[in-house]
Amino acid sequence: MALRAVVVGTSFGGRVHLPALRAAGFDVVGLVGNDPERTSERAADFGIETHGTSISDVVAETDADAVTVSTPPAAHHQSVMEAVATGAHVLAEKPFATSVAEAQQMVDAATAAGTVAMVGFEFRWQPAEALVARSIARGDIGEPKLATVVSHSGLVANGLPTAFNEAWWGDASAGGGILNAAGVHVLDRLHSWLGPIESISGDVRQVSHLEGGAEDTYSGLMRTASGVSISAQHCSGARGEGVNICKVIGSEGSVWLEAGTAKLSDGDQTVTLEVPPDLTPPATPEFPSDDPKHAFTAFELPLFIRLAERFHAEIHRTEIPTDQPATPTFADGLATQRVVDGIRASSQAGGAWVNLKDLT
Repeated sequence: MALRAVVVGTSFGGRVHLPALRAAGFDVVGLVGNDPERTSERAADFGIETHGTSISDVVAETDADAVTVSTPPAAHHQSVMEAVATGAHVLAEKPFATSVAEAQQMVDAATAAGTVAMVGFEFRWQPAEALVARSIARGDIGEPKLATVVSHSGLVANGLPTAFNEAWWGDASAGGGILNAAGVHVLDRLHSWLGPIESISGDVRQVSHLEGGAEDTYSGLMRTASGVSISAQHCSGARGEGVNICKVIGSEGSVWLEAGTAKLSDGDQTVTLEVPPDLTPPATPEFPSDDPKHAFTAFELPLFIRLAERFHAEIHRTEIPTDQPATPTFADGLATQRVVDGIRASSQAGGAWVNLKDLT
């Protein structure tokens, strides 16, 4: 019998979680949302019979094995805690929480339950990123010493794009802003490539006219437990030509992302790392070009299918090859939340260095 899943969240949950779960072999048997009428309508559109506003009720009615949570950030803690309490395996969307305290409570609850608990860091399966991770792990650049990540774009320079969830993206009190919406993927990339980040000097600010009070820019100087020095800056309110730099320098070479590819140099030669079949994303259908909510679906869905496949494999306790992207766990979500809180705490203190172990 196929694993039975319930999706919590009718927007991104319905647009990405649901088709990814089905592609990964799950039987999606329930849908949970805040608005009963809208949830009923979307359940009918998706061909799902059981729906409601209570996670525990829908899980009990469907006898579901797994729950995926795609609520707005400020609701993640409540939704995840309720889902974990049902005894189901849980895949929670990023940003994992709105504070380290919330994240720690979710980790503790999942640990006590003994169930699979994963976070939506699907970009670990982006081919070029996965190739860089693999290259660093096998020692191609020697010992990592220095990393630089810079991203300047006009994503919100003229206001919030219609593809984004206007209910929370620009609202700082609801967990909005570039740090939570996209920065956590960058921070997870650094965490998964280079190990835990221990300390940070950070800054958050707004350079555009985005309404709602959420930041569109963050910067940080970071140090990892292994001694890597990291410089990161991410601005989504920059007008003009974009900038994207992501490079790791080691004792014997460098590896970096460039125009969707991964490149490696030992100083004598530079090569483009070829994407092998095991890191090639699945093909997905085209989506309506006139629907702004589908602006990023063709990019997001293939990677989320890989994440859902890993969720399926972890539930079945399938052995994962060591050269594959590491499973993003609740513990990884907590680690990333420590960096987010550290950046904000440092910014409030004028850029003072913050030891992430001190955050609770």
